[in-house]
Amino acid sequence: MQLTRHFTKADLSPYQMLEWTHVTSEIKNPDGTIVFRAENVEVPKAFSQVASDILAQKYFRKAGVPAKLKKVEENNVPSWLWRSVADEAAMKDMPAEDRYTGELSAKQVKKYYHFLNS
Repeated sequence: MQLTRHFTKADLSPYQMLEWTHVTSEIKNPDGTIVFRAENVEVPKAFSQVASDILAQKYFRKAGVPAKLKKVEENNVPSWLWRSVADEAAMKDMPAEDRYTGELSAKQVKKYYHFLNS
């Protein structure tokens, strides 16, 4: 079977084809108290505030994401889809509390999935 490329360009990450912006995601109770807040969240510019809030609150991992990742080359898989694993060598000189963090970008959601399934 052969597939024809329609929406992406060869050797270009689909992420590079989108405009990105940073937003603050905040969810409040009816009384105005803040339930959830994340600043400087990177999302596609086309996302609504509601979409950004849902992504940040429901899909971002809040902790346990390695601060440094390295790609694992996979045959017949475009480089932008290669899974990522923790780069232990790059993190060994970092303070222990800085080695793992939470996600702040929609670009990381895919990487998090591959990290868990590696």
